[in-house]
Amino acid sequence: MSLFDRLLGGSRNKAYAEGMALLEEGRFADAIDHLRIAAEGRTDAPAGSLAGYHFRQALVNEGRRLMRAGRHAQAAAPFAEAVGLWETYPDLHCLLGAAQGYSGRWSESLAQARSALRLNSDFIQARLLESVALGELDRKRESADSLNSLLESGRRVNHWLVDHLQESGPYDESSLPEDLSELLLRVLSGRSEKEEVAEAVTMCRSGDWERGLEKFSALVAKRPRYPDYRTRLAAALFQVNRTDQALAEVEAALGLNDSYLAAIDLKGLILADAGRLFEAREFLAEKDAALGPRRNSQAHEDLFASYLRAALALLTGDPEEVPEILQGWPGLIRTFARAELLLAASEDLRGKPEVCTRRLVELAGEWTAEPLFRFLLAGHYLRLQNYSEVSSVIGGWPAGDQPDLRPRFLDCCLSVCQGVVPRLPGSPGARGEAEVADVPPEAWSFLEARVAFLEGRDAESAALCRTLREAGFNSERILRLQLTAEASGHFKGTRETINAVLPDSCLPAQVVSLLRQNRGQEVADLVHGQTAAHPENLWGYWLSPKFWFDPVRSWIA
Repeated sequence: MSLFDRLLGGSRNKAYAEGMALLEEGRFADAIDHLRIAAEGRTDAPAGSLAGYHFRQALVNEGRRLMRAGRHAQAAAPFAEAVGLWETYPDLHCLLGAAQGYSGRWSESLAQARSALRLNSDFIQARLLESVALGELDRKRESADSLNSLLESGRRVNHWLVDHLQESGPYDESSLPEDLSELLLRVLSGRSEKEEVAEAVTMCRSGDWERGLEKFSALVAKRPRYPDYRTRLAAALFQVNRTDQALAEVEAALGLNDSYLAAIDLKGLILADAGRLFEAREFLAEKDAALGPRRNSQAHEDLFASYLRAALALLTGDPEEVPEILQGWPGLIRTFARAELLLAASEDLRGKPEVCTRRLVELAGEWTAEPLFRFLLAGHYLRLQNYSEVSSVIGGWPAGDQPDLRPRFLDCCLSVCQGVVPRLPGSPGARGEAEVADVPPEAWSFLEARVAFLEGRDAESAALCRTLREAGFNSERILRLQLTAEASGHFKGTRETINAVLPDSCLPAQVVSLLRQNRGQEVADLVHGQTAAHPENLWGYWLSPKFWFDPVRSWIA
């Protein structure tokens, strides 16, 4: 499953997959139709979702393609649709304004330029568009004033366009550059550095990391004082697990601009991924206190920022803060399923299983093609001993292209819980197939041990448990079954010295204690032991940094 599938909660629909394929092929007009369906879904408001992000990419790329072909009037249509959905994005207003202007509608173009400048008064492209529009409307003095404002912005924004225009400035109505209109067209629709960045991102997302990293490195070498380029390079390095280099680059970006939000979030993610969760949380809290509110309900970057902070709160022992951090983001169940799952986990860890149940039921109902949510719901019902609901979940399992033994595993667990001996898949071949289908071999081994005990084969049950413990899977449930089997009058095997194992109820506090000591690898081993041997036990997922952070590693790439 790709990163983007995970961010959307799995294979939501065929339209998204087809739209992404068309987008990567450069067939933007075709991609728009598919991604519009995937982005809007049932909400008719794609602005905050990741599918919406790619829908916006398709609209912008198609508009730019049409502008390069000189079809400016036609280019206005996709830009206008994008502005209608993402009205707080100044670059979209600029693109629409340029398309309108080159179609002869310079008054409308000027209005779009000024809309963009209200959103960001230092937005270089918007200032250039304003100057060009004023010049085309024969307001030369105002055009020159606008161009001088662009140069003034250059004191705060390091941009190559400022360097290009600085040589002949400041300007008056008699010294306006003759090629200003052509320069705007090249900036907005030609081969700009922005397109080089987009190309590098596309390479990375398609798996061509080496070429993508080369392009990002070249951009950093060309513009060493651009925090954006350094942050993107850091994100790509992080994605290929070159953590130390990624951290160095993001620190360099923050050295250039210590309030650059993407770099702040990326550093927090890198620290969290390295097991330094308390350090990550303290760093982000310090920055948040210094910078103040940043919420923009149409920006997926801010949604990710909230998700990152909420996951850190959950894992460092404050699950009650998760709803506070994520409040105000509407429709998470549709726009960002992992965030909704994070809310479900916080309810579960706070001892509110009924609220957790409601959230898991809604997730499974919304994402009907995603087996993960159905598997988690069934595991939750198993722990609550709500066996009729477990059967219902298994009965509605989505069909898939790959073998999936999860419903069979759950059905076997259900049978054992009800005192019925199930027919297990053959061994060892089935275990290999099961591992591919997200049921590890250790889970089947423990299930075999439970079945053996149920059938009175105590020695075999104890031996299976002992083998699991010797392999490092030393949970309370495994040890309890081994001891129970050995205590049976039918047991004739050799006893062993038993080392103490903490009960499952201690897991949340144990994880927090280890993380507080920066012992992230021990946490990873601990939760892996839980999810491998007992995948139906949701606490193994709730307490796993990998579970929460791996699917979103390159959201801000």
